[in-house]
Amino acid sequence: MSHSPTLFKSALLKSATGAQQETIKVTEESSGESSSLSSYTSEPSPHNNKENDSKCITEVTLLASRPAITKTQSTPPLPASSGKQSLTHQFHKHRKLLFKARMTKFDISNPETSSDTFRGFYTLFWIVMAIYIIQSAIRCYEQEGVILSLGFFRLFSKDGLTLLISDIIMVTTTITSVLFSKLLIRGVIPYEPVGALLQHVCQTVFLFLNIYWIFRRDWPWVQSGFFTLHTIVMMMKMHSYTSLNGELSIKYRRLKYLKEHVPKWIAEHKEENEKTSQKLEELEHEMSFLEDELVHGNTRFPDNVTLWNYLDYLLVPTLVYSLEYPRTERIRPWYVLEKSLATLGSFLLLYVTTERYILPKLYDSDMSDLRVIVELLFPFMINYLFIFYIIFECILNAFAELSRFADRNFYDDWWNSISYDEFARKWNKPVHQWLLRHVYAQSMEQYKLSKFNATFVTFLFSSCLHELVLVICTRRIRMYLFVMQMLQLPLIVLGQQAFIKKHSTTGNILWWLGMFIGLPLLAILYCREAFWSDAIFGVGDQT
Repeated sequence: MSHSPTLFKSALLKSATGAQQETIKVTEESSGESSSLSSYTSEPSPHNNKENDSKCITEVTLLASRPAITKTQSTPPLPASSGKQSLTHQFHKHRKLLFKARMTKFDISNPETSSDTFRGFYTLFWIVMAIYIIQSAIRCYEQEGVILSLGFFRLFSKDGLTLLISDIIMVTTTITSVLFSKLLIRGVIPYEPVGALLQHVCQTVFLFLNIYWIFRRDWPWVQSGFFTLHTIVMMMKMHSYTSLNGELSIKYRRLKYLKEHVPKWIAEHKEENEKTSQKLEELEHEMSFLEDELVHGNTRFPDNVTLWNYLDYLLVPTLVYSLEYPRTERIRPWYVLEKSLATLGSFLLLYVTTERYILPKLYDSDMSDLRVIVELLFPFMINYLFIFYIIFECILNAFAELSRFADRNFYDDWWNSISYDEFARKWNKPVHQWLLRHVYAQSMEQYKLSKFNATFVTFLFSSCLHELVLVICTRRIRMYLFVMQMLQLPLIVLGQQAFIKKHSTTGNILWWLGMFIGLPLLAILYCREAFWSDAIFGVGDQT
């Protein structure tokens, strides 16, 4: 075996040509997957044949079985025995979230649900809602002389232009994430630990500066809630974008270092022996692995770190950043129009329910709390369904169409939940995926927490964010929602019992009862006291 020429040729080929062949292989597999899943078709409808389903299940299993990502330094460490940088470095695979072409369950263009047995009930629901609007308009005219009262409209339209400008400025400031990522790539700032620390500090400042602006403007609760929620969404997008680029920047710089120093290392180790051969084989394997990690689909890091890519990510309705997403071939204008009209119609139903059936009960100080809960059971559940439909079926689908984002699995069948953990996984998939990657998985990989402790940390983080929104909206610290969310943990344990799993209908009934009672109860706990005393709730504007 001729050591020097063979190993030198092998190393260079592995670092340049061989690794690229591995990348092409991965790209071909990814494009094959995208093709089988109709990621590049004009209509984002999934092909549900058995072969594709089996392949997807296998890929999810492989993703789940990958080892955890270990903490690594931004530059190769210095061994204790010498002043030279070490060529060996341990990395683990990055957990890639599987995106594929899917459609929402209530989308009328979905071929799966258009032929569903219960599709007629969906049509019936909207017919009933149309009758509901007509009846409410007649009663409003008989009682007040107008078809629709504008008291609530005057409340949430207050300072609207300032809110719009503030929101545009808030979103624009997140573009600094692109500049920060470029600094990480060039090594100006090492991601670990300096870059990660700066990332969290800047995101915290971003959040609380916007909260300060809400209090400075003294917006009513509708504007306060909207701006707070949008700020949190932008913060989550920034975090996902910077985290992935930060992790990949470590691997990118490591690969760059190896390509520069492996040939020099070979020249310094001309003597052939088993130890040097094994060492070179390890280096070749690491370089091939790093090349694979830097390629997602047809995009290679750091080619993704551009302003255009980030603007596209802002438009895509997902909170988890990826170098590449499945896309549709074109934008369907009629589809965007349909979702826009559905948003307006659903918002009208939401407005009428709030104006006619919720606010009057909350303002009535003569009505007991128990009576208010009973009166608000149905209106609050109707509003909850409308809010869900407006956000996850109308708005997200409209943005998905505009960005040609093909993976529209924004929710699963949460209405069939038998436990609160199942509900948490199904009803808001974008937030669930973000929490799964950046809180749950990260707490286990970085801080070595157990699954139970990681679940507790995830619920704690989510509960704090929900409570923060209500604190800003009501201008009071009450912690009711925080406590109720944390109490879901023992309910989750209860839902995992064999009796509940065996009697799924019983579990579903108990879960729905909790939803029916919990929403008006929160309104009583948070809103009645504030409604009676605070101008931010527009008490004086209700006519």
